[in-house]
Amino acid sequence: MSEPRKIAVLGDIHGNLSALEAVMSLIELEEINEIYCVGDVVGYGPRPGDVIDIFVDRNVKCVAGNHDWALLGKIDASYFNPYALAALQWTRKKLKKHHLEWLEALPLQIDDPDFSLFHGALPDPGAFNYLQSFPAARASLACFEARIGFCGHTHVPMNFIQRPGMKELEWHFKEDWDLGQDERAVVNVGSPGQPRDENPQAPVVFFNALSGRLRLIRTPYNIAAEQKLIRKAGLPPILGDRLKHGI
Repeated sequence: MSEPRKIAVLGDIHGNLSALEAVMSLIELEEINEIYCVGDVVGYGPRPGDVIDIFVDRNVKCVAGNHDWALLGKIDASYFNPYALAALQWTRKKLKKHHLEWLEALPLQIDDPDFSLFHGALPDPGAFNYLQSFPAARASLACFEARIGFCGHTHVPMNFIQRPGMKELEWHFKEDWDLGQDERAVVNVGSPGQPRDENPQAPVVFFNALSGRLRLIRTPYNIAAEQKLIRKAGLPPILGDRLKHGI
């Protein structure tokens, strides 16, 4: 009998190498080889190239986020706040050709028999709408066939569940739960690089495709080191200050 398929899903990294290294250590402890990311690899953080290099080295399958596309000029970045825009302009100057080529090749959606992966909400992944309401969750569930879809973008972990025979979706923030065989869900995996749920620890989600078990595990990392690098790079200090509080 083959081993159950176990995957790790990362949220928005945003150039935060310290957070990425911490969650990668958790992934190694779980002995998981399949790693996915819901996008926004760059933006905000001071080491975007190093993050991409790790993704390439570890064969992390990833979809494009709005910061990734804005960096490439695929979407208008004028709606970004001044801090995000400043980080984007700084990042564009720091990345090498092979980093840009890797970002350019990212798809907007990955559809696997066991799950779907996208950054914001469906049906239009390139619009990068937020998935944080029941209508957005229902619309997204209608756009993929797998039991579960993983997303990010809001930087806040949450789960929307569709039970058989139930008209309304359920919603919770549980960090360890089981998705029933006849149930479907959309799961926001949060953000290791820029948490916004008032918990500064970096999250990663583990999914057992056979049992349906989902676990969101969080780990501390060297926030002070990342803050120091943000300031040294000349990036807006608020991008480092907020890491300490997860906001």
